[in-house]
Amino acid sequence: MKERMRLIKEKKIHIALIAILILIGIGLIISIPILTYEKPLEQNMGEFPDFITENEDYFTTRIGAVPNINPDTYGLNIWGQIDNPRSFNISELLELDLIEKTLTTECIGNPANGPLISTAVWKGFSVFDLVNSLSLKENATGVRYTAADGYFVSHTLDQLKNNGTIGALFMNGVTLPPAQGFPLQIVNPGSYGAKQPAWVIEIEVIDRPLEDYWDLRSWDTSTPMEVDSTIFFPNNNIEVSLGVPIIIGGAAFGGTRISRVEITINGALNWTEVDIVTMLDLDHVWVFWNVSLVFTEIGIYSINTRATDIHNNTQPEDDSNGLDGTNYWPLLTIYV
Repeated sequence: MKERMRLIKEKKIHIALIAILILIGIGLIISIPILTYEKPLEQNMGEFPDFITENEDYFTTRIGAVPNINPDTYGLNIWGQIDNPRSFNISELLELDLIEKTLTTECIGNPANGPLISTAVWKGFSVFDLVNSLSLKENATGVRYTAADGYFVSHTLDQLKNNGTIGALFMNGVTLPPAQGFPLQIVNPGSYGAKQPAWVIEIEVIDRPLEDYWDLRSWDTSTPMEVDSTIFFPNNNIEVSLGVPIIIGGAAFGGTRISRVEITINGALNWTEVDIVTMLDLDHVWVFWNVSLVFTEIGIYSINTRATDIHNNTQPEDDSNGLDGTNYWPLLTIYV
């Protein structure tokens, strides 16, 4: 049973890699922008990463080069279905009422047990309050952001209000670094990174359906972050000695707030709840977990984890879509 599950998982990984290579090849031939990943979360033997990710370690994704924005000439142009369109320079944005949010964000393209997940403390203004202060017209339904690199994404007005979307000017106590969207990144709690554009130069208030860069390329960015888990350590395919304890540790995130994390060593016949060792009493922030295992029989063990949120949404065993951010149970193989 365990061997069959391992082969199925490996087959899925091989298929995914082939698909990625095909997409890259297509991009090279017809110049479609290919998503760039940088500074992934590193897996360490027996060590958790920083709970609040350092700015230089925070994962980045973009469709081109990092835009070079001059702070002296920058202006955030807000227009569309409002009575008072105008542009805001950086000084004017800094004079707005600023709020802080701690948020864990995952890239929608992050594979199962992948590294594209980070947590930061963002500080900025309420996007809804700002556009609302410019007198929304009755037919206004949402906003469309345009970034300096050509990326675009949209939110409904209800999402702005209900999610507490902010225009972040600071990250972990300092001005946004260029790689993270200077001078303005939209931070939308509970959404994948695809819904949180960086280097924003324009907000259009719209009265039409939402328009999203990746949705036009077959992704589904409309869903909130699904419940997910990852294994930080040990490394996959590790060899351990019979009867010697081994510590397994990782994170769980997505949903509103994680309530429990479980582990199985026998193909989901039995699940054991593990210890949550680090957490904040906040929505949309990951938790760190660990468990100590002792193997009393020689063999190959396929270990899976799954997370559940406070609304009893549980991470699925399989990902039937592949383009909506959902991830199946991560896999760790141990040789005893």
